[in-house]
Amino acid sequence: ELSSVERFSPAHQAFLDQLTESIGIVLNTIEASTRTENLLKQSQSLATELQKTNLELEEKARSNLAKDQFLAMLSHELRTPLTPVLASALELENEPDVRQDVRESLQMIRRNVELEARLIDDLLDLTRIDRGKVQLNFEIVDAHTLLQNALEICQPEIDRKHLTPSLDLGAQKVHMRADPARLQQIFWNLINNAVKFTPREGQITITTSNDSDGQLRVEIADSGMGIEAESLPKIFDAFEQGGRTQLGGLGLGLAISKTLVEAHHGTIAAQSDGRNKGFTLVFPTCEKVESQIAPALSPRFAERQPMRILLVEDHEDTNRSLTSLLRRRGYHVQSALTFQSALELSAKDKFDVLISDLGLPDGSGIDLIQKLASKPPLGIALTGFGMEQDIRRSHEVGFQHHLVKPIDLNKLDALIQESAAAAPAVPHPLVGLV
Repeated sequence: ELSSVERFSPAHQAFLDQLTESIGIVLNTIEASTRTENLLKQSQSLATELQKTNLELEEKARSNLAKDQFLAMLSHELRTPLTPVLASALELENEPDVRQDVRESLQMIRRNVELEARLIDDLLDLTRIDRGKVQLNFEIVDAHTLLQNALEICQPEIDRKHLTPSLDLGAQKVHMRADPARLQQIFWNLINNAVKFTPREGQITITTSNDSDGQLRVEIADSGMGIEAESLPKIFDAFEQGGRTQLGGLGLGLAISKTLVEAHHGTIAAQSDGRNKGFTLVFPTCEKVESQIAPALSPRFAERQPMRILLVEDHEDTNRSLTSLLRRRGYHVQSALTFQSALELSAKDKFDVLISDLGLPDGSGIDLIQKLASKPPLGIALTGFGMEQDIRRSHEVGFQHHLVKPIDLNKLDALIQESAAAAPAVPHPLVGLV
């Protein structure tokens, strides 16, 4: 404000009008400069925060990569020693002249090795799920077939506990888009859970039906102890066992199953207000498409083919065990402990089948199948590395099958014989076979 004891003259008035405008411009400039300075400081602060965040993300990525590598190596190291134990126990168990008490001991060894492998799989699956790294390969499947397969896997334990299974496959629409291995895993987890928590002489009931929308409904119930009401809401949480820790296990099966069910656009619910209650699964169904349905395993072959096998495995006990067991089944097997010795053997002879570990002391099975001068018609990766990227990579470089340790010798044998049936081997002398 400006004041005067005398009236402002026109000259004064004009000057003040110009001065007011000039002062306004200056004040606006100062305000704009101040705002710009503040924005610059904020920008610098955000840039610093962004740089810090980028560094944290890079560190997290490095940490996750290290964890992935550690888990892959842990899987390999835990699985590898189980292979010779499982393979040898299975082969001896099938010997016709083994005493019954010895056969029962071998069955006990096999069951516990398989349980150990299942626990390793559950831990790795939980890690994959937490990181969103579970990859599903969808195709049209028959849910009844996979349900029966899962029940068959559990049958030895059902027999051991003298349980009575009841299978009522009443559903008419049973085809759905699913990852067959993962869907069978869901069924196996729930049936195995029922077997585990049902006392001797108990009952297990498996029922299928279609709801009004044509969805597949699978109910798996048992006459076991049930689940405490207060534990029921947490039963699908990882490491939660519903107060039943005395029966062992890690409490991962149901958490993994729930995630896999939801990945198939299904639902899972638990009921436990008394005996003969259990789990209910609901899945969307689809029309049967013949060309998309995965073929079943070929029937047993009338005449075994004496295939020529190059076995590459650096774990000496596994190498020695598989070499001996495969030879006992009529195969011509040459074995190598290293990448270099495998190359030398392949340069001297031709083979029908390559069975190779992926992790070798002087190379890898991936490098080996790429560098073989004469690639065998059948390549089987035999490894403790079972992450999705491991399986995808082995298929990309030419392995037809990726078997994760511990190896089921019967499954390995079936894969070899399937290849033999498709393209019979032409026998020729092999040097150094005993």
